Amino acid sequence: MKQKLGFFLKYFGAVLFLAVLIGGCAGTQKPVQEGENGSDGQVTEAPGKNNQDTVKIGVLLPMSGAQSKAGAEVRAAMTMFADIINESRSDIDIPLAQSEGLPNLGGKKVELVFGDLKTVDTALSEAERLITSEGAVGIVGLFSSANTKTAAVATEKYGVPLISEGTSPSLTQKGYEYFFRLFPDDTIYVEDTYQYLMELNETQNANIKTVAFVSEDTEFGKNIANVQKKCAEKYGFEIVENITYSSNATNLISESLKLKKSNPDVVMMSSYISDVILYIKTFKQLNYMPKMIMGQRGGFMQSELFTALGEDAEGLCSTSAWALDLQIPLVKQIGDLYRKEYSNGVDLIPDVLKCGTDLYILCLAIDQAGSTDADAIKEAMYNLDYPTDKLFIAGTGFEFNEAGQNVASTSLICQIKDGKYQTVYPSEARAYEGLYPLPLWDER
Repeated sequence: MKQKLGFFLKYFGAVLFLAVLIGGCAGTQKPVQEGENGSDGQVTEAPGKNNQDTVKIGVLLPMSGAQSKAGAEVRAAMTMFADIINESRSDIDIPLAQSEGLPNLGGKKVELVFGDLKTVDTALSEAERLITSEGAVGIVGLFSSANTKTAAVATEKYGVPLISEGTSPSLTQKGYEYFFRLFPDDTIYVEDTYQYLMELNETQNANIKTVAFVSEDTEFGKNIANVQKKCAEKYGFEIVENITYSSNATNLISESLKLKKSNPDVVMMSSYISDVILYIKTFKQLNYMPKMIMGQRGGFMQSELFTALGEDAEGLCSTSAWALDLQIPLVKQIGDLYRKEYSNGVDLIPDVLKCGTDLYILCLAIDQAGSTDADAIKEAMYNLDYPTDKLFIAGTGFEFNEAGQNVASTSLICQIKDGKYQTVYPSEARAYEGLYPLPLWDER
């Protein structure tokens, strides 16, 4: 009897041990429960593969630090587009909105896995983590050109598509195999800037002759300054000042005094949000206002500009690739959806929409490929089927050249009026005649 009891206890103990072991192993297969940065767990998938019930897309955003507000707005836009794909939305008439999930992948839902883009250096480590640990089959996010180049080290290594709106022309000159850009590069934005100045001279006798460049000292500012210089020479504008300043500057009085002394007709600025705010406040302090301030996106395309400067932001111009006033019905629908359901009343601004569109088009390519294989996604991007009557961006659609640049995209110029970006160029998209020259501070 004792022998039977002993055998039973040993047998029961072995079964219990196996049950615990199997249960513990099964627990590691559960989907990751995302925290604020989406890194509260590990997924046992191989790089570039996706064996879960969802298709995972890696999203790199600044979720802490100076750019965190912009990151939060982009995250809201990404979530909106993921919901449009995952839920049936009969009110938004774009591809994938009427189905639930990705129909060509058996209805799999899109799952966003996030990485915190704290610095340029973390773009590499976070991109690699999203691919190897989280199982992301594509990477999108809020990237500068420098961030893009760093993240591309990982995406090219593992063979994972990367869609970024870093605007440096060099991004499509490096021979990346898996890189795509949906919207224009700096060459197009700057060329249109000068075309707009020429138009003002021809139609309004603006007599714009001189320009000055103000550029922060990272790759973003340096690239744009070089393109601006070439275009100024091409169109016959005199460069009276070319200022490069530290992106960490806390005092810009010296630079602002140089501008005031050289008195250019147009100041062209390539600056991040904190710099734009500091420059405008310094201009006001010095009672200096040029006839035009033309931003090259960056800090000029963030909603924080309105909250920090209020009425002092009125009249600022910037190049752009999208605007809420585009005469396309879907623009208003998507803008309303974002403001009412995702952003707590904050308007959808151009650079946020661009990032959300990157996610949406990547998901569309995955669905049209019917696969999460990187080469299949790449082939689908090159042959993307998108009906022109369902566009919600400017341009004629999505047509990528061999370098990954969408050659069907176009740019706009917007000016801030009544606390909103309003399109002033080109004429076929114009919603506001524009204000030139800008009134002096004591005339506002």
